[in-house]
Amino acid sequence: MKKSAIFLIVIFCSLGVSGQTNITLSNPDVLPVLLGNYNPAVYTPAVIINHPDSILNGIINRVSKDTLIQNLLVIDSKHNHNSGSDTVSDTRGIGAVRRWIFSTFNQYSASCENRLLTTYMDFTQNICGQMHHRNVLAVLPGLDTTNKEIMLIEGHFDTRCEGACDTSCYSPGMEDNGSGTVLVMELARIMSRYSYNHTIVFACVTGEDQGLYGSSALSAYLKNNNVKIRSVMNNDVIGGVICGQTSSPPGCPGLNSIDSTHVRVFSFSSYSDSGSVSPHKQLARYIRLHQEERINPLISTPMTIDIIISEDRTGRSGDHIPFRQKGYTAIRFTSRNEHGNGTGTPPDRQHSVRDILGVDTSVPPDGIIDSFYVNPNYLRRNIIMNGVNLGWLAIAPPSPHPEFTPVTNGISIHLSGDDSLYQHYRVSLRTKHSGSLYFDTVYTFYSNTISISGLDPHKTWYFSVANVKNGVESLFSDEYSDFAVGMNDHLLNDQGIRSIRNIPNPFTDRTTFTVETDEYFREKEASLVVSDLAGRKVVVMNVQLSAGINRVEFINKSGWKGVYPYRFFCSGTAVYAGKMVMY
Repeated sequence: MKKSAIFLIVIFCSLGVSGQTNITLSNPDVLPVLLGNYNPAVYTPAVIINHPDSILNGIINRVSKDTLIQNLLVIDSKHNHNSGSDTVSDTRGIGAVRRWIFSTFNQYSASCENRLLTTYMDFTQNICGQMHHRNVLAVLPGLDTTNKEIMLIEGHFDTRCEGACDTSCYSPGMEDNGSGTVLVMELARIMSRYSYNHTIVFACVTGEDQGLYGSSALSAYLKNNNVKIRSVMNNDVIGGVICGQTSSPPGCPGLNSIDSTHVRVFSFSSYSDSGSVSPHKQLARYIRLHQEERINPLISTPMTIDIIISEDRTGRSGDHIPFRQKGYTAIRFTSRNEHGNGTGTPPDRQHSVRDILGVDTSVPPDGIIDSFYVNPNYLRRNIIMNGVNLGWLAIAPPSPHPEFTPVTNGISIHLSGDDSLYQHYRVSLRTKHSGSLYFDTVYTFYSNTISISGLDPHKTWYFSVANVKNGVESLFSDEYSDFAVGMNDHLLNDQGIRSIRNIPNPFTDRTTFTVETDEYFREKEASLVVSDLAGRKVVVMNVQLSAGINRVEFINKSGWKGVYPYRFFCSGTAVYAGKMVMY
């Protein structure tokens, strides 16, 4: 967790902003696994347990509140975990914390036939005068190297007090981010019992509180080595249930408000038209769908996933962002209630000596915490949410590449090639008019040619498709929007032009506009004017229209991405308006 952007400028100037260098792994066996260049038989367990229901029920039943509390207390005992703190002592400082995490990962590996590969990721970066830093990774190799995408889950283990470089204060960091650290560790413990097609990386990173340095080093290493990632799940401030006085928006209602049944998911939106179109939002919707359909019916306290339109809280940032900037699909989980805005201002606990696990309210005190600031039951439910979806993504088929064709008040979808082999699909619909962030409806089909009709033509609809194998959905495809295929486009006046459509839309390289005019239409000069969302013209194409069918090809020569409004002008008058999506 970091303070506002203004504060970050100050600490970056004082700490140095040079990029991470000398990024290396201590275990030479890990990189080949990350790349999918290994023999899976070497890491195959004696008994393979990989049925979706086994993963689901195993994670629900095995997450241990006692283990969570025990691990949080160990982290607390290390006194100061600032990234610039002691690296030599075994009892206090950042070095003691990371060695304990590393040794605990090794214990988990020993209990699962040594299938969990542990490694330090070393990198050089000036953080509070400390130059050498280490992330801690545990890597569970997949059973199948055909598709080389890996899954990654992370949480940062560094903490801080009010001063960015105070390396002597007591900085327990139980909510920020002991909760995320023990979440990752607990999933490494439980999930290493099972087998997955894809490799899973459990990452505990450092340097978040001074500038996302650990996650930046990790994402740069993976990108530079061409490691493919299906999803990144970042957990930061994931166990608290009490609202602080200065919680950063969008946040909680006010001091001491309690919420233990909601969790926020932040992610980037690449298209600003609705603020909700991106693969990151699709990952968030995938997780919410499973929570509602498959997890909530099996747990005593159902959880609600709030998909937030912004990538992070106002003026704040997190370890998912360096991965998104490298082109990976990444999201951040954060508690509904957060105790502060990172300034350490009393009475809030975040980034202060007050960020403790809880208090002993017994009279007289008996030395046992009975009132938890980091609620182990709430943290347990968030671990289940992360783990089930992480496990299912690691056995899920690849996302499809459906062909969408608009029909009257509906859509026709066709799946071909490898996608046609599944013969089991889920199709999601959502509408801009419903708030746009969540799937409105999810249909199930058993044919690779799908038709959906009867949709309100006055609404903007978004469609996406998931392949299904063994009851587990792939990530849903990129969304296809009907505003881009003509259902919501409109003629601005009558000049003898019957319709204008462009297909495909969305598109990457090129699309073709079909302009139909009536039989009495006389040849006229026309132009296609494309603008950005700020209203600036980016392309003006002059064309000649004649009676009948006219086709105009638009080529995305500049590699634009996003939503671009366009207008057709005929004899100097705007006759048609629409939008096209380039990705």
